[in-house]
Amino acid sequence: MLDGRIAPGQVLNEREIVEKSGLSRGSVREAFRVLETEGLVSTRRGRHGGRVALQLDGDVLRRSLDLFIRGQQVPMSVLAETIQVFEPALAELAARHRSDEDIAVLEDLLEKLDRAADSPRFVRGNIQWHLAVARASHNPILASIYQVIGPDLLTPKPEGFANRQIRTDTINAQRRVLDAIIEQDCALARRRMEKHIIAYNQQLELKSA
Repeated sequence: MLDGRIAPGQVLNEREIVEKSGLSRGSVREAFRVLETEGLVSTRRGRHGGRVALQLDGDVLRRSLDLFIRGQQVPMSVLAETIQVFEPALAELAARHRSDEDIAVLEDLLEKLDRAADSPRFVRGNIQWHLAVARASHNPILASIYQVIGPDLLTPKPEGFANRQIRTDTINAQRRVLDAIIEQDCALARRRMEKHIIAYNQQLELKSA
């Protein structure tokens, strides 16, 4: 599956694998259970059912990273440090690789964010905008990692954005980042996103103090 010899959607015949591998049926079934847990195989029910190879995507990486973070009980401070490293890099890559479609999505999300009538809607819209920047980087590894750790940092208690001035400052900062992405000024996009995230983290620290 990893090297492409087994295509997505291909049915995996248990008997054939037992014969070719020389493994016992029990060992092959246990291997299938592991692959299914990892999201590489699914079981299709019915007369023509069986185990089917799945398309490999970012979900596999996201699940593994989420399990690691939860299992290791990674503190929020470490996640905040990680975001402070990731976000500027993603903005820089977005400026380098963004498409017209990416810009249209980011513009639309920023307009919706500006029209958010309350704090909970603003929080949801803020998450979507940052995730869109990650996707605009066109780096599937970084974007998948960010999709796991980003929302946890971008989801403070709704009252964190209750102040209209805080929401306005956030939108203005994101507008500046987006302008740099549109202009494909990679260095400027990095600097502006770094400034935005540092200010955001400081705001969280003040509210938790």
